Amino acid sequence: MSEQEQETFHLPLVHNAGDFVIQAGFVLGPRQIDDFELVYFPDGTQTEYEIGGSLFVLNEPCFIFTRPGDWHTYRFAPEKNVRHLFVHFDYASLRKADERFLALLREGHMFLAVRHMLVTGLMEKILWIANHQPAYWRRRIAVLISASLEELSPFSSQFAEGEAIPLPIPVQHAISYMEEHLTEPVKIEEIAAISCWSHEYFTRMFVATTGMPPKRMLLELRFRRAEILMMRGTGTVKQIAYSVGFGDEHHFSKMYKKVRGITASDYIKRCQDPLFRHTVSVLDPYTPYPLNRNILVNSLVK
Repeated sequence: MSEQEQETFHLPLVHNAGDFVIQAGFVLGPRQIDDFELVYFPDGTQTEYEIGGSLFVLNEPCFIFTRPGDWHTYRFAPEKNVRHLFVHFDYASLRKADERFLALLREGHMFLAVRHMLVTGLMEKILWIANHQPAYWRRRIAVLISASLEELSPFSSQFAEGEAIPLPIPVQHAISYMEEHLTEPVKIEEIAAISCWSHEYFTRMFVATTGMPPKRMLLELRFRRAEILMMRGTGTVKQIAYSVGFGDEHHFSKMYKKVRGITASDYIKRCQDPLFRHTVSVLDPYTPYPLNRNILVNSLVK
């Protein structure tokens, strides 16, 4: 794939990749690079990575992300040969500080592999593709690098990949209250009262920990309950609207179309597979998302 084609598809332009074992004690740098570099160290060693006055000791499997122009030094472990997988690339979305990558660009250089297990597999796949060069191999590598960066970026804070984010107990109580009263005309003021916080502080903490205002969460929970009923063919749109706390079918249909991008009737049509009619509710405390949801990723696909 040419550089122009890479830009058309908004993908990284990969320069080179390798899986090297470096002799113990070697020092690389201080140096600057003209492109971006993503490195995966599959083993914990005493290798040191120094950048911008900060020193990182790579004593656990990890990823190192280096930007163009950053002075940095690798001091490989003094008593152990060190394996590392690397990819050098350029990416217009990174240089333009695309919002997808703000956390990656803002929050550091080192990321523990245990918190990004998917990316470890992606890096290994990238090197397999680079070595075997199957059909469309350049584009496949570019796609996997883009995916790796997006996976690293949102999880570059303290939470592990796939880990359920712990919510403050008052927020948990508020969400539970919403779920228990979805059929009723609940007001945010009464939900805030459950938390024993002021309305303003409750709203601020709720947004900070869930990513959405309480009113939006209540709407989301109503829609999720409605989608389960629609997926199972339980009632008409009107009946379902009333059963999840909407005063009338038209308001439900209007809000559903606004939020989901399709009508409730269209959602029902997309759930005609008999499989959807035979889901079973189970309690699974280990899966960090609700089960039995038919999530429409591209609403225009028929």
